[in-house]
Amino acid sequence: MLQLDQPALQARNRLLVMFVLLCVLDSALVILAKDRWAIGRILFTLVVMYFVLQGRKWAKWLLIGICSVLVVLLIAMVVALSSKLSTALLIGSLILSALSAMIVIYIIRSKDLSRYFAHKRQSHKRQSHLLD
Repeated sequence: MLQLDQPALQARNRLLVMFVLLCVLDSALVILAKDRWAIGRILFTLVVMYFVLQGRKWAKWLLIGICSVLVVLLIAMVVALSSKLSTALLIGSLILSALSAMIVIYIIRSKDLSRYFAHKRQSHKRQSHLLD
């Protein structure tokens, strides 16, 4: 089995840190807003993130879609409800929006991360051939 190079592992680690930050910030905003329905969205996103880290292409594109919609909705919410939201929710929503955009850009543009995903997909193929 081929070993991953250090830059690919570092790219994976950076993505993992961004995922953790996104989940922690999103959870904090859910608690502040007392929006219990959003917990299901967070759990769904965590499951998708797991499959992204496993190198699944469908999960990568689904996460890009989730983060993109989150950016649009958060900015629209801040613009539409800025006078009704607390300062903490306003700032937190803008930070969450920026972090979501950073994740999308990083997933699409990082060549090291692409190498990591390709390696994960190849190792899945090898494992499935061994099981046949």
